[in-house]
Amino acid sequence: MYTMKIQLLTDAQQYEQLTDVTKRFSQVCNHISEVGFLTKTYRSKVKLSKECYHQVRNTYNLPAQMVVRAVGKVVEAYRAGVGSTVKFGESTSVVYDTRLIKFKWMQSVSIATFNGRIEVPFRVTGYRRGSYDRRVNGLADLIFEEGIFYLLLVVDLPEEPSIQTLEFVDVVS
Repeated sequence: MYTMKIQLLTDAQQYEQLTDVTKRFSQVCNHISEVGFLTKTYRSKVKLSKECYHQVRNTYNLPAQMVVRAVGKVVEAYRAGVGSTVKFGESTSVVYDTRLIKFKWMQSVSIATFNGRIEVPFRVTGYRRGSYDRRVNGLADLIFEEGIFYLLLVVDLPEEPSIQTLEFVDVVS
């Protein structure tokens, strides 16, 4: 497994939409965290979903799968050992799965936002373009660093074959 970072080459409108996604996703995670803490359901995705799923969908107008990903993120944060209510920053990373993100010929990515899907070109750095096309593991984190959006992808890489040396017999020099 390898984590690959790809830079999203957003235009101004896409940048605004992704900024809205990260901010609203953070608000949703904080809301879910509070519900989980108050109802003591923060360590179970199933129980926490039962407590807040419909309320969150209606209040924040989120796609169903994004609510599921937010519940999962909150539960994972509590399982990490935090003793009090978990708080997420103003623009936390957004967890995307294969229902929310699709790669298009490894040149652009279709990403779910609150205003529908947007298609964003990207740049791969530090890795050969085209060699990972069917190896994306299913989850990606949308992160925001220094004014730029990135996707962190988990990629399955093939095992490198071991290099075998050849023994030369009867070599005349």
